[in-house]
Amino acid sequence: MITVPATEPTMLALLGIVLLFVPITGALMAATPYLMPKRECFAVTIPDAASSCPEVKSLKRSYSIVVSTATLVLTVLCGASLLLDQERAFLPALVVSVLILCIGGYGLMLHFRQRMFALKREKGWRAQSAKRVGFVAEEPAPKPLSQKWDLLFLVPIVVTGLICLVGYPLMPERIASNINLSGQVSHWIDKSPLSAAFPFLVVVFLDGCFAFSHWSILRSKKGVDAARPAASAWAYGAFARAQSILLVGLGTMLSFMGPIMALSFMGVISMLQALLPVLIMIGITLVAAGAVTVIYGQNGARLLRRMEEPAVMPVDDDRYWKLGIFYWNSSDASLFVPERFGVGWTMNLGRPAAWAIIAGFVAVIVAFIALSICM
Repeated sequence: MITVPATEPTMLALLGIVLLFVPITGALMAATPYLMPKRECFAVTIPDAASSCPEVKSLKRSYSIVVSTATLVLTVLCGASLLLDQERAFLPALVVSVLILCIGGYGLMLHFRQRMFALKREKGWRAQSAKRVGFVAEEPAPKPLSQKWDLLFLVPIVVTGLICLVGYPLMPERIASNINLSGQVSHWIDKSPLSAAFPFLVVVFLDGCFAFSHWSILRSKKGVDAARPAASAWAYGAFARAQSILLVGLGTMLSFMGPIMALSFMGVISMLQALLPVLIMIGITLVAAGAVTVIYGQNGARLLRRMEEPAVMPVDDDRYWKLGIFYWNSSDASLFVPERFGVGWTMNLGRPAAWAIIAGFVAVIVAFIALSICM
C-alpha cells in the first residue's frame, strides 16, 4: 500500500502551483513557433507567404508534438514524485524536468533550425534587398508606458521598509526563514538589523529588475516589417504597450511579497499563512502573462495574421543571429532587440554596453546570493 506523507493543505496547494511550472513551461515552448512573426521560423528568415508552405507547417507541428509529449511525461513524473515522496523526490524531479524542457527544447530548436535552413536553400528564399524602415514624424502606433509608471514600485518598497523599521523591536530573537515541504519551520536566523531588513532588500532588488526590464522595452529596436511598416509598427506598439502594462502591474503586485515577508518575520503571520497571498499572486501572474502571450504573440505577430502576406523578404539578417537566440551585430546601434525565438527582448552582444550590463547584473546576483547565504 502506498502511504502519502501528511502535508498541510496550504503547502500542498503551493506544491500544486509549483508543479504547474512544468506544463506551463512546456506549453509555452511548444507554442513558440506559432507565436513568432510569419517571417521568422525557428530563428530563420522566410517570406511571410512561406508560413503556409506544407514543409514549414510540418516542421512546426513536429516540434510542438515532441515538446508536448515530453511535457506530458515529465508532468506525470513530477506529479508522482509529489504524491509518493514530496520531501526528497519532488523538488529534484521538478528542477530536472524544467531543465530538460528548457535545454532539450533549445537543442530541438537548433535541430529544426538546420532543417529550416536546408528548406530555405531548397526553395531559393532570398531577400532581394536590405530594406529598412523608419518614421520621421510621430509614429502612428501605441507606445509602452512611460518610465514614470515605475514610481508605483516605490509603494511596496516604502511599505516594506516601514514595516521592517517599526516592527524590528517586535521581531523574535530567532526569525523563521524557511519551511520544509510539510509546512514545518526548518531553518532559523538570528535577529539583526541586516536580517530584519532582508524583505526590504528583496523588494528593492526585484523592483530594480522590473524597472530595468521596463527601461529596456522603451529603448529596444522596434520589430517593424519593412514590407508593411505602418501595420507592423502598430502591432509592435500594441505588443510593447501590453508587455509594459503587464510588467508594471504584475511587478507592483509581486513586490507586495515584501510586506508579507516582513510580517512573517515579526510573527504576525506564520510562514505557512504568508503562502496564501503568494499563491494568489502567482496564479494571477501565470494567467495574465499567458493570456498576453497568446493574444499578441511576439512583436504583435498574432495581430497581423489576417493581413495580406508580402511575397518577398525585405531583409534577411540570419547571419547576425548566432545559434538562433544570440544577436551579434556591431554595426547595429540598438542595444535591445526583439527575440528571434521566444516572446520578449534580448541584447545585442555586438555592443560593449551589453557586456557591461551582463557583468553588472551577474555581480548583483552574486552579491545578493552571498548575502542570503551569510544570513
